[in-house]
Parts: sequence; structure tokens; C-alpha cells
Amino acid sequence: MSVFADTHRLKHVYLDTKRLPASQFPDQVQKAMGTFHQFQPDVVMLGDDNALRLLGPTISEIGTPIVYFGINNNPRNYFEVMPKNVIGIIERVPLFPWVRHLRLIAPEAKNIHVIMDDSHTSKAIVKVTFADRKSIIFDNSTIRYTIIASWSEWQRTVLEAGPDDIFIMPTFHALKNDAGENIPNDTVAYWTSTNSPVPIFTLQDYAVGDTGAVGAFTLHGMEHGRIAALLVNGILEGKDFPELSLLAKQKGTFYFNKKQLQRFGLTLPRHIEMQTIYR
Repeated sequence: MSVFADTHRLKHVYLDTKRLPASQFPDQVQKAMGTFHQFQPDVVMLGDDNALRLLGPTISEIGTPIVYFGINNNPRNYFEVMPKNVIGIIERVPLFPWVRHLRLIAPEAKNIHVIMDDSHTSKAIVKVTFADRKSIIFDNSTIRYTIIASWSEWQRTVLEAGPDDIFIMPTFHALKNDAGENIPNDTVAYWTSTNSPVPIFTLQDYAVGDTGAVGAFTLHGMEHGRIAALLVNGILEGKDFPELSLLAKQKGTFYFNKKQLQRFGLTLPRHIEMQTIYR
């Protein structure tokens, strides 16, 4: 918004695919395309993997330029041939940099378990970060992941931590109960923190708190959005449309909670503490 100021007319459409079941995706796509044809935008911004996957091919074929952002997977995976009117910013999940920092905070942690909801974002993390391997040896620790569809299975996984020394939950927004209802993010953070026998870390600052995660390593979303907006302006100004997508240089911010650090007897190294925002 700081880039656009008051020069553009914006229309927001939410597919809401993190909370809705996959059976409702076609209806959401139809509604979004209805808005697209009514609004007739000069540029479409698609803000996550599902948006690009479900809407990108159709809109690009119509000829409308697309700027994507918040994409964790390789954008080429969503098109048979990468269109020349599609460009954007890839959001690389900083999982391994986060693990490197966590090993300094909890040097005894040898087994790190990444638990994720069953979403396209999670699958993109597996494909890009884990290269489809079930576990990886990194920085003298074993990192494994589990994709979890249901709330009951998530709870069971947390309670049965077993050999796990740390949980990292990068995605937890698509968890559903047995009735298919979405579990609110704050409920997931509160229950997981309260019941986990080991420290919980995440990538979202809002999940950190007295009744939430111990800490988070979060990308600067504002910078991500600013670059995406600059791409939109470039298109509207008639600049040459690049064929290759851009990868923004993204820096992370540390968020920690003092109560949770004390609960698990964790002390931040000085260089991390100096960069930390406490919640």
C-alpha cells in the first residue's frame, strides 16, 4: 500500500482455501473468476500457492499480467509452460536457517520434528526444503517432518513426542476437526504450547506468547509485498516484461517470549538477543 498510495483501484478476493475443504475450491474459483470478469483488472496479484495454482493458468491465458507473491513452491509447477505475462516473488521458508539458530539456543537438541498441516504450502516446503526426503541430517541434528491432516492426529503427535527435542510448526492453518471444521490459529498455538513436553517454535510472530510458541523466525512480509507492488507498477508503466521471476533477498526477524524461554530453561545467545523482539 505504501507503493500504490492512492493511484490504484484495488479489489480483494479471498479463496479461503486454508479453512475450506477442497470440495469447495471449484466454487471459490468460480466466484473469483466472476469478480475478475466484472472488475476487468489491468494486473492480477496472486498471494499464495493455491491462488497461483487455481487461478494462474486461466488468467494468464486470457492475457492479463500476473504478479505472484507468497509462493513457496516453484511457480513453473503450476503451468504446463511458464507464461511470459507472469512474474513475481518467491517466498523461501527459512527452515534450515532457523534450525541453525535453534541449535545455538538449544545445543542439546538432536532430534527436530517439523509438523505441518496438510496444505499445498506444506507440500511445497517438503518439495523445496526436504527434496521429498523424509528426514535430513543438518548441523549435527536429525530433522524429520510429518504432514498432519486432522486436529486429533496433531494432538496425538504432540503428546507422543518420543525422541523429539524440538517441534517446529511452519504451517498449522488448515487443521480440521472430525466434523471438517477449521481449528483457529490461536487455538492451535495455545493447545500445542500448553501440552507439548518440548519447546515449540514457528515462523509466525503472532503465534509467540505466554500461551503460545517459544519463538519465531519471521520473514519481512512488508518488503516482500513492496517488491511485488513495484513489479505491478513496472507493468502498468509499460516496462519490458521479464521472462524470469525474481527472488527477493529476504531478511528474518527473531521473536521470543521470556516466559516460554524460562519454562524450558533456554537462554538466547547474545547476538540473537540483540536482534530479538519480545512478545
